[in-house]
Amino acid sequence: MTKHIQWDGNLSQEGLEIVKSEGGCIVCPTKVGYIIMTSDKAGLERKFAAKNRKRNKPGVVLCGSMDELRALAQLTPEIESFYQKHWDQDILLGCILPWKEDAYAKLQAFGDGREELMTDSRKTSCFVIKFGVAGEQIAKEMWEKEGKMVYASSANPSGKGNRGKVEGIGSQIEEAVDLV
Repeated sequence: MTKHIQWDGNLSQEGLEIVKSEGGCIVCPTKVGYIIMTSDKAGLERKFAAKNRKRNKPGVVLCGSMDELRALAQLTPEIESFYQKHWDQDILLGCILPWKEDAYAKLQAFGDGREELMTDSRKTSCFVIKFGVAGEQIAKEMWEKEGKMVYASSANPSGKGNRGKVEGIGSQIEEAVDLV
């Protein structure tokens, strides 16, 4: 059975350790519900299987800082300003953007094919900021201390919302992840 913990407002060391580990997946609260977080191809495969999600529906990139966003996504001055305004006002924002060439090369350099599950046919992804402190803390730590990106999708069966309740994630997702 999946382990449940109550987030206490601080960086979840247990959640972080799981996301750092190969294939690790957690369900994490956000401002609008729950997400499945992972950081590698094995975790992405688990996420897709748990959600019964079509493989042509890429995950999102969770950015724990504006510096991470700037390092990964191609931003025009207008887009960067738009993101910065949302960052400063603590407003969730996700936009589908092309990857910077060197960042996409880093994604490919893992050599496990994760880019196929994280990008669409145009080599774009949805880059999300200010999604919720619990996950933001993990994403920031992963980027700054581990040099790794964190990927996610909503924690609900594809096509069904979780209505912001843990019970809404469904038993299949709950059983497939390491921590809720």
